[in-house]
Amino acid sequence: MKKPAALSAGLVAVKGTAAPVADMPARSPAVAAPKPKIESTPLNFKLPDEVVQRFKDRARAERVKLNELFIRAFDEYCEKHGG
Repeated sequence: MKKPAALSAGLVAVKGTAAPVADMPARSPAVAAPKPKIESTPLNFKLPDEVVQRFKDRARAERVKLNELFIRAFDEYCEKHGG
């Protein structure tokens, strides 16, 4: 059986007194700005299962959230039909 490595004082810290090593890089250079909160309202309606499945498949293929795909589709509809 291997002999366990000896612990040095530099490797063991007393609770509440630990400090990072002097040359340790920071995790991130700057704190990310918080995203602005967007007010949202639930929109509830029923659609045929086939339409819901196609909608979800398209959102997955586009790698967007369902509400993002809905907004894109609605914006395009309004542009096309003058709204």
